[in-house]
Amino acid sequence: MAIPEAALAYPEPRRRSLQIYAVDPMIARLSGNEVVTITVPYETLKAGPSGELVQIIDYDAANRVFYTPVDLDDPTILAQDGLAPSERDPRFHQQMVYAVTSALLENFERGLGRRFRWRGADRLRIFPHAFQGENALFDDAEGGSLRFGYFRTDPRNPGRNLPGQWVFSCLSHDIIVHETTHALVDRLRPLYKEATNIDVYAFHEGFADAVALFQHFALPDLLARYIQANRGDLTARSPLVELAQQFGESTGRGRALRDALGEPPDPSRLANVLEPHARGSIFVAAIFDAYFTSYQAAIADLIRIATAGSGQLPPGALHPDLVARVAGEARELAQRMLMMCIRAFQYLPPVDVTFGDFLRSAVTADSDLYPADPFRVRSALIEGFRKRGIYPDGVSGLADDAVAWPSAAELDLPPLDRSAIVEPLVMETALGFRSRGLPKAGADVETKAAGGVAKALWAYAKKNAVALGLSPKPGLKIRVQAFHAVFRMGSNGLLKINVVVQLVQMADADVRAKAAADFGGVVLRGGTTLVADVDGEIRHVVSRPAPALDSADGDAAVARLASVADFVDQFDSVDLPGPWRVDDLDAAWPSAAFRQGLSNRIAASLTLGQLDSGFPW
Repeated sequence: MAIPEAALAYPEPRRRSLQIYAVDPMIARLSGNEVVTITVPYETLKAGPSGELVQIIDYDAANRVFYTPVDLDDPTILAQDGLAPSERDPRFHQQMVYAVTSALLENFERGLGRRFRWRGADRLRIFPHAFQGENALFDDAEGGSLRFGYFRTDPRNPGRNLPGQWVFSCLSHDIIVHETTHALVDRLRPLYKEATNIDVYAFHEGFADAVALFQHFALPDLLARYIQANRGDLTARSPLVELAQQFGESTGRGRALRDALGEPPDPSRLANVLEPHARGSIFVAAIFDAYFTSYQAAIADLIRIATAGSGQLPPGALHPDLVARVAGEARELAQRMLMMCIRAFQYLPPVDVTFGDFLRSAVTADSDLYPADPFRVRSALIEGFRKRGIYPDGVSGLADDAVAWPSAAELDLPPLDRSAIVEPLVMETALGFRSRGLPKAGADVETKAAGGVAKALWAYAKKNAVALGLSPKPGLKIRVQAFHAVFRMGSNGLLKINVVVQLVQMADADVRAKAAADFGGVVLRGGTTLVADVDGEIRHVVSRPAPALDSADGDAAVARLASVADFVDQFDSVDLPGPWRVDDLDAAWPSAAFRQGLSNRIAASLTLGQLDSGFPW
């Protein structure tokens, strides 16, 4: 009997194995074994590599040359798990950024509960050798791109590097993850690039650092090695809890650029730290304080067994079985906390995020899936934030249920229309698990379906504006910013499906006109995140009303305007505007054109590009 030809076709692989530096080339050279092989979702690639979500373009602007693109589908390369790590071969540099970015995208998809897409047909463009300089950055223009610099080490203080050697930021696992996370946050919450309070850009930086650190724990060999070396103490300084060691040492700092440990908890410090990277480090320390606390609870039984109840490990190397079990607990907990951080985006407001908003969203996201919390991860997270002076607004206490976002039941909102909104979104997400994009023939159908959902959501928002924390004024248009369904598996093994919608609204024209010059270009808008169940019933409404002058628009709206004014005062008080400051408006200098910049000083100074240009990633 003849076998059908279709049955003879070889099945497409599910995973692709690729070699990377686990940390960076310096640590690999010193330890001799910090090279790992990771697996990423398989996809057919063009040379570059170039895939569905990521396109590597290796143009060296400083030398005006395109480097030969690597073909990861070449049989020779496939057979050896990609190219071997090399500082000298640009093709490995291309492989490194593709592999690390793909692994991170997979983790975000797992946390988000849906396939991730850039806007429209966009792909994230990555330039491994974009410029000569001690930096790397995410550029949000024209669909978004990652640009990695390269530079020579400090000749007088190169750290554990050769004086004057080339260092490539695209070979640092941490820097790749950090910059890619900026791109992901910008896609999930594009209005977080508008600075409206002192936490917005600090959240961008801190969240990117936290994700980069948690990705270390996804590398089993690296994790086990340092658990053995530090006898289970994850708070000991090691590449597990430090970021960009080679980058930090090669630029004369003598140490890693940042770490998970931070300074000892001091609640008063938050009020005095305004620079986004430094303020973000407080955010990171709060998260990892919770991780280290929960880790000790998770391994307590293993330590009791290994020490016959004494709690004191004997001298010498730990038993390999104990290392494996402890590493497993550390990795599982790190993954849970990373997913907790990513899932928080389901509940974050579309605008004006604060550290407290993140805490409330993370606690809500985790308790929704894991009602039981045996290692008290949520309590540890709340405590980590409390010890650093971070308190969420609008809560009655610091218990889990007090910190979580309240139920929307009291708002008496009608359910979302199942046939017009819920079912199309659920179907789109379900089909997305099979393929990130529909066939070309289905593109028009998809566009029409999305348009129909958007219209139905707009009508719902307009009709229920007040309950959703939006203004019902006819002149204030409501825009449907984003909408999607999410699929997640709860701790009981049952599938949970939610619909998440983002709505935004500009402040009244009179408010914007009166505040334009005084607020330095800060964009005044409000927004609401709405979370519904698969039956359309509204579970949560997280709103940030558009700033207003008149109490008739609501106390919360007036408070928002006062909050923005406080932020502007903070910005100006530390002289961040620098040359924009004009004390004597009658003076002949600065020029009139220069003074015009005063009205846009904050919007011009606080952008993702400006931030990274003035501070190493």
